[in-house]
Amino acid sequence: MDKANQIAKDGFAVFRADPEVSAWVKAAYPVAVSVASDPVVRAQQLRHGDTWFVGVDVLPNAKDGSINGIALRGAWRDVVPDIALHEAQLSIIYPGYPKRDAAQSEANHRYRIDRFAAHVDGLLLEGAARRRFAREFHAYILGVPLNDATAAPTVVWPGSHKIMQHALVDAVGDKDLNKVDLTQAYHAARRKVFETCAPVAIRARPGDAFLIHRFALHGTAPWESGAGPGRMIAFFRPEFARARDWLG
Repeated sequence: MDKANQIAKDGFAVFRADPEVSAWVKAAYPVAVSVASDPVVRAQQLRHGDTWFVGVDVLPNAKDGSINGIALRGAWRDVVPDIALHEAQLSIIYPGYPKRDAAQSEANHRYRIDRFAAHVDGLLLEGAARRRFAREFHAYILGVPLNDATAAPTVVWPGSHKIMQHALVDAVGDKDLNKVDLTQAYHAARRKVFETCAPVAIRARPGDAFLIHRFALHGTAPWESGAGPGRMIAFFRPEFARARDWLG
């Protein structure tokens, strides 16, 4: 099965040992280490008892993904739309993840452990009632491991993209996408995913890259065992110019 068909079927695909990805990782890794070592940046980005460096938009890459003149290319480019890349999220998971933050509820903490904080990107919580609205209209999610990403792997529920997309498209209908409260539809679809789809861990290493469908339910598994410098993945989520294309 080719990768485009695999993404259509399962909602994700892994591209193994791509030399162009490896070249980019070689350029990006020391930059990432430098960014993650900055005490000011660390104070802003650490969560969950200092076991997760969130790192949204902190990697200083150009719009083609390049760092120090090395563009981010590879076979994954053949199956995604040609959209400029943003500054990548540098997500680092440290041993012991996830610890519980002082302000975090027990239920939220358990969800992060038991369900890997499963979510669909771009649906943001708003207001005191914490209702979900579509605010970020990603075309796809690209993950590029900068070191061994097996201790706390990204987790995907195969087939979940079909369930989530169908539910959200139905909820929006012909209404203004920016104004539709998607909370109920999202929660119902997520429950259906948990009942019908078994999660799969993406165990990737430098030189690999993985694509996740924008509607696929995904999360991060707890740190499994042992010590280490922290598993480090650069995530790209380029956005459509038109919000309605996100539903398509």
